[in-house]
Amino acid sequence: MSGGDFGLEVLGCNATAPSASGPASGYVLHSELGAILVDAGPGTMAAYAARYELERVRAIVVTHMHADHSLDLMAWAYRWTFPAARERIPLYLPRGAEQALRGFDELYGIPTLPGMHRPIEQSFRVTTLEMDGDTRHELPGWTMISFEARHAVPSAALRFERAGRAVAFSSDTGDCPGVRAAAAGSDLFVCEATWIDEPDADSAGHGHLTAAQAGRIALEVGTRSLLVTHLADRSASAEALRLAAEQFGGPVRIATAGMRL
Repeated sequence: MSGGDFGLEVLGCNATAPSASGPASGYVLHSELGAILVDAGPGTMAAYAARYELERVRAIVVTHMHADHSLDLMAWAYRWTFPAARERIPLYLPRGAEQALRGFDELYGIPTLPGMHRPIEQSFRVTTLEMDGDTRHELPGWTMISFEARHAVPSAALRFERAGRAVAFSSDTGDCPGVRAAAAGSDLFVCEATWIDEPDADSAGHGHLTAAQAGRIALEVGTRSLLVTHLADRSASAEALRLAAEQFGGPVRIATAGMRL
């Protein structure tokens, strides 16, 4: 994309780990001011670096600290600090992430290289997301608001606004007020649909949506278009699309690696 373009690019959308269909969760919001990375799942840094200069990234936002959304923070930190350190970039995380970040540095810091003693600390300026649906963060090209999602760990649904447009991300979540508020009236709602069918009792409390629930939420909050992502079974994409479309009635797509909107 050229500097004047803006929109969403899918780096990866797999629910657990990189596979033949691409990396785990990671998305880029482009604007003339640079790129905002939303989630840093395994494989996303390599996918980004294959297409763009690293310096184009102006901020990273991680919705929650499960590995399929955050593990490549370490890859970014290594790349950001070696062979020469770059100026630290903003990193936005939900509450409770500090311990995981310290663990990354304790495991993977390189004491013999001054610029990589603590790569995470040396790469990022960390801000905790309030998830209050009110606090606004001014990022290059976008204004961001975070909301409380419902998941097994603290998880932030996100809303990005720009020039009267809004892009929302569900994060991993069950149906809850926060994800509905984030998506309300959005032009594009990027919504997880881990399950095709309702999960069994052991999985139901984990905090994930079905494809039908994603479509129903999109309809009820008045989003204009829906991008279904984070499928546990990629072979069921056609069924997920059918179920989401039946509920929503508006434009629906299934996320694929490399997709641009």
